[in-house]
Amino acid sequence: NVSVKGGVCVKHGAKKKLCSSEGCTNQVQRGGMCKRHGAKKKQCSSDGCTNNAQKGGVCMKHGARVKRCSSEGCTNIVVKGGVCIRHGAKIKRCSSGGCTNRVVKGG
Repeated sequence: NVSVKGGVCVKHGAKKKLCSSEGCTNQVQRGGMCKRHGAKKKQCSSDGCTNNAQKGGVCMKHGARVKRCSSEGCTNIVVKGGVCIRHGAKIKRCSSGGCTNRVVKGG
C-alpha cells in the first residue's frame, strides 16, 4: 500500500485520481488519463529504440545519466541526499498508527 495524500496510504483513506475518460476506473498516469485512454510516456529519441526515456530524452542504454549511491561499492540509484534507501536515505512513512507503507504525496 503506497501512501498517496495527506501522509496516509490508500488502505487508510487516501483517494487515487481516476482517469477522466467517462466510465473508466483506472488510475491516472499522465495528463488526467490512464494509459488506455491516451497517457503516453516519452520514448527514447535514439533511432529504432522503443524504451522509455529516462533523462535528457534517452533511455539508460543510450546514455541517460542517473545519480548512483555515494556509498562505496554501491550501484543503487539515489533516492534522497546522495544515497539509496539501504544506505540511509530517509523516506516518509504512512502517518496512520502502525502502518509502515511509504508516503508518495503529503506528509
